[in-house]
Amino acid sequence: MMLGEIRDYLQQRGSASLNDVATHFDITQDTAQFALNYWQRKGKIRELAAGACGSGGCGGKSCGGTKAATNYEWVKRAVPLQWFPLKS
Repeated sequence: MMLGEIRDYLQQRGSASLNDVATHFDITQDTAQFALNYWQRKGKIRELAAGACGSGGCGGKSCGGTKAATNYEWVKRAVPLQWFPLKS
């Protein structure tokens, strides 16, 4: 549903502002904030400094056009899961 769609959107983009999420899904900023807070509590996204874009392709420049834009970045797993066979 909407939470999964927002998860997929952030995974694909890497990062997005609150306004980007609200505009893309045609929802209010309050609704977008609720969904982003859910993923943040799960540890899947992190809030970036206002105007920062993280690894989202902005080259560290400000994104969005609004000075107070809050940006969120999808947290990538640093160490992939590994399989270890059981010893008999």
